[in-house]
Amino acid sequence: MSILLAFGSLITGYLFWTIDWWRPETITATRVGFEDFILGFANGGIAAVIYEEIYRTHFIKRKAAKKNYYPYVIIFSFIFFISFLFWGFNINSFTASSVSMIITTLLIFFLRKDLIIDSIISGLLMMIISIPIYLILIKVSPGWVEHTWLFNSISGIKFLGIPIEDLIFYLLFGFVTGPFYEIWQGYRLKKSR
Repeated sequence: MSILLAFGSLITGYLFWTIDWWRPETITATRVGFEDFILGFANGGIAAVIYEEIYRTHFIKRKAAKKNYYPYVIIFSFIFFISFLFWGFNINSFTASSVSMIITTLLIFFLRKDLIIDSIISGLLMMIISIPIYLILIKVSPGWVEHTWLFNSISGIKFLGIPIEDLIFYLLFGFVTGPFYEIWQGYRLKKSR
């Protein structure tokens, strides 16, 4: 999941988020950089296991079924809707990605009802653990938020100095990413003893 999301972060950052949401400085002075790869790697890994670690569950293989197309359907759904909304309707990347993640979450709920709680808890935990990280960065680098986020195209609303869009993003990101590994590998969760 970390590798998948690391590369996904480079792609989505370049195609969507750095256009109208935020423009972080990179070591290479390029629109996306190694920092995006690291952020995607960390976020993907954390979101994929946070529910399992906190609730002490483990994976067990589901009964063998026909070819598992669910991961492809989920990825295609996200790509289709974010692209359709962003380029087709010129909706900003935050709104396009949020709507896409909501649709994708509902698709996950439809395909794998057993992962609904995993999804919701993963989203809430991702949002909660992002807060202290933002607060540390804001403390270490005052003015970082104002310098990096493109407030002319997002709401400008902040919670504890954090752009509200980012908190919503982490909530929705956790909804989708939290159960994705189980879907991809055909696993279900079982409470550990």
